[in-house]
Amino acid sequence: MSNLARIAKQDETMVHANRGYRRFVAALRDGKLTMGATITQNELCAKLSMSLSPLRETLVLLEEHGLVEIRPRAGIRIVEPNLAFIRDNYQFRMIIELHAVRQFAETVTADWIAQMRRLHAEANQSLVGDMPREAALDGLGLVDRRFHRSMVEALGNAAILATHDRLQLNIGLAQIAHTRPLTRKAFARAVEQHLAIMDRLEAGDVSGAVEALETHFQTSAYQDLVAS
Repeated sequence: MSNLARIAKQDETMVHANRGYRRFVAALRDGKLTMGATITQNELCAKLSMSLSPLRETLVLLEEHGLVEIRPRAGIRIVEPNLAFIRDNYQFRMIIELHAVRQFAETVTADWIAQMRRLHAEANQSLVGDMPREAALDGLGLVDRRFHRSMVEALGNAAILATHDRLQLNIGLAQIAHTRPLTRKAFARAVEQHLAIMDRLEAGDVSGAVEALETHFQTSAYQDLVAS
């Protein structure tokens, strides 16, 4: 099993344990559900292969996360991420990570840096190898989530970590809603920026790591905001 396959398996249980939540996100990605559409509970049950009771539990979570709007007697509206949605999620995520990286810099290990460099090299190589393009992009997405999540885990705060997971997912869904060409250059830049953050962490340069992370966020947010 490759390093990417291993973290893909771990990712299933690490983020968003609610089964209905995961099914909802998968249905959006697969095109079974359409952002901006309004749907009934019974229709959503059928599309997610769920009974009504667990669906209602899932809907509470989805509404809390800003992914649906419950409209009495009108149905369930699936939110289509707009400019404000993208901006708000990026700003909140930046606040969390720029705080977290300062603490992470005190505990980061050489093993973590070595593992992350291997994962980034494998993901980067998959983009130019024989792997199907979508699978390669999914692999890079897994590495990106693991990289950023590791820093937030250092805070030791389950509530902040759950919020960060939600923000990452929301941004991912916004990227799906506002589909744009994904270029080799964009991914190479993301990998390069991650490596720059790792270099600063390895050197014990806390302010440099914060600055490199902020640069990375500004680049990513600009791309998504312009694309929307």
